Amino acid sequence: MSNFIEKYIGITVIAIAFAILYYLKEKLPLDKINVSLTDFLNIFSIFAGFLTTSISLLFSIQDKKFIKIAKTSGAYQQLLKYIYTTIAYCVVSISFVIFAKLISCDIFKILSLSVCFGSFAKVVLVGFLFIKLMECNSSES
Repeated sequence: MSNFIEKYIGITVIAIAFAILYYLKEKLPLDKINVSLTDFLNIFSIFAGFLTTSISLLFSIQDKKFIKIAKTSGAYQQLLKYIYTTIAYCVVSISFVIFAKLISCDIFKILSLSVCFGSFAKVVLVGFLFIKLMECNSSES
């Protein structure tokens, strides 16, 4: 079950957020969504940079015992896969936000906001998994 959640949390949150936001579209302040989308554009640009840096960090500590253990268990490869996927989610969010700012379509703004929520869920998940991996290092010491 947890592997399913880890794998599909982004798309699930996107679908749920879109359904809720679409249902509430008449009550949403769309002018404030524009401001939020600009904030998300900045946030996901930073997240993409942070995740790219985390990949470099993981490659630089290849000789650590806990990384070798994580590699043999498959956790290391799984984490790298999740990081790459999350970077893709960030890039997709950035693209959606740029198009939402250019196109004056309320449904597309709601879809963009939903994609941002799903991407944020992926970022939180990868951050949590990365912290779990780093805790293995502290318990090793």
